[in-house]
Amino acid sequence: MKTTVKYVVLKSKDYQLGTSLFEEDLDVGSSYFDEIPNVISFQNHDFKVKSKELTRKQIFDDFEEHQTILVKVISMT
Repeated sequence: MKTTVKYVVLKSKDYQLGTSLFEEDLDVGSSYFDEIPNVISFQNHDFKVKSKELTRKQIFDDFEEHQTILVKVISMT
């Protein structure tokens, strides 16, 4: 399943509120949402996952499924 994962900062002294850390496009199974770790490392910073939101879209004409996962994180340092 095509999956887009977006990581957004909620609280950090180095990043502004709502800053998008990074985004990745993956081809993974529908259970990937549950496999996202509780701590994300990015550019020598550790971020704790505060919440995750899942949106799934199914296009019947093209038989395509796509899910978007929004991961909200806070800085651990």
